Amino acid sequence: MATIKLLEESQATGPVKAIFTEIKAMLQVPFVPQVFRALAANPTHLASTWEQLKAVMLSGTLDLKMKEMAALAVAATTRCPYFISAHTAALKRFGTTDEELEELMSVVQLAIGLNAYVDGLGLDADLKA
Repeated sequence: MATIKLLEESQATGPVKAIFTEIKAMLQVPFVPQVFRALAANPTHLASTWEQLKAVMLSGTLDLKMKEMAALAVAATTRCPYFISAHTAALKRFGTTDEELEELMSVVQLAIGLNAYVDGLGLDADLKA
């Protein structure tokens, strides 16, 4: 349950309303997700976060599906149910299969385990770019 009052979509005006409209179109959803309704408590924060999201997710050499996979891996690693659900839904819209999701989580599990192992043993990085 949210710990702050979320802005209702019907109450949005001006720039916030415009951003809400853009969010629904880009995410291909019929409603404004709670994260953006929370950010709207500070319209400047909402605007800057939305611009950053577009700059990162819609440009560059990685495709959007790969970026969503990275975001899901981070959400799983940080144990964030909200974004695990959101990024899984986005990946499903891209046609990601259950097998691909399971493989991605296998990589996350392996990486977390090996990170803990080398940290616990105090190993120094010897494989460098």
